[in-house]
Amino acid sequence: MQPNDSLTHLNNPQRQAVTAGTGQILVLAGPGSGKTRVLTQRVAYLIQQMGVRPSNILAVTFTNRAASVMKQRIQALPCEIEGIWMGTFHGICAKILRLEAQYIPVNHNYVIMDADDQLSLVRRAIRELYSNDKTFRPAGIHAAISRAKNNLITVKDFPINSNRDEATRRIYQLYQELLLASNALDFDDLLLESVRLLVDNPAVREKYARRFEHVLVDEFQDTNTPQYELVKLLSSVHRNIFVVGDEDQSIYRWRGADYRNVLHFEEDFPAAQKILLEQNYRSTQNVLDAARAVIDPNKFRTPKRLFTDRGIGEHLTLFEAEDDLAEADYVVETIRGEISKAKISAGD
Repeated sequence: MQPNDSLTHLNNPQRQAVTAGTGQILVLAGPGSGKTRVLTQRVAYLIQQMGVRPSNILAVTFTNRAASVMKQRIQALPCEIEGIWMGTFHGICAKILRLEAQYIPVNHNYVIMDADDQLSLVRRAIRELYSNDKTFRPAGIHAAISRAKNNLITVKDFPINSNRDEATRRIYQLYQELLLASNALDFDDLLLESVRLLVDNPAVREKYARRFEHVLVDEFQDTNTPQYELVKLLSSVHRNIFVVGDEDQSIYRWRGADYRNVLHFEEDFPAAQKILLEQNYRSTQNVLDAARAVIDPNKFRTPKRLFTDRGIGEHLTLFEAEDDLAEADYVVETIRGEISKAKISAGD
């Protein structure tokens, strides 16, 4: 395959995104518009056409599933990719923290506490601090601690507006002490400690920011505050940032994701190129029009005109379910009915 053969299979906006020059590029990709394909082809373009060494590229995304898809597609590229740093934010941060352990409060052999372990430590902290440990729900306290970390709020900065806040702060402090005593970090610490590492140690920040000539981010709408700060810190030397996302597809608010990072990106980098991917390859036009009718009332977004070559399609059926179980039951029964009438096969 010639270096630019893959560009012939892209539509014009996709090609514009893949071949964009240096600087900050914001790609707002509607659902089914090939955003991961664009990101991976961008990696190939950087290596083949712009002469960037793979070891100078950082490609990150939000979830393990998205990272797996991204890795598979990058590994299938017709170019040498050995040395690329790619994975989830948490995975990249874990790697940096192990390499720079002399600057953090645990050693390089630290363990990462899973959700159950974290909850157990919160329970222990509550028991040690309060005789009546039934007053506090460990899950609720843990959620408050996680929320604080996802907003870069440490124990000493934890806001106190009530007795409940004071209790939460005390539990937070002991929880952190218990983590460190176990030479452990939780998932939120991976991000928080990485931000602190890069902010507090200019030489370390310079080392990684100089290494990563190009920082690429998939599923940008699902980043939280520490992740966005990391993007800016790690790209602070070359300032080549390529982010792909869509405010309309942010579904991880409960895990700290903030779709407003898309808006912040435009504010922080006013000279950024903004490219819209509006052609959908997955759905019919009726589906896209219905989705747009639901989303359009949100004014804090970039309007997109979603279109497809798959035709108008069948009319939609509206079903109001009483709850999620009724909704799932309706979907399953509808599929079963279509199969029994021989209209579709199970593989469809």
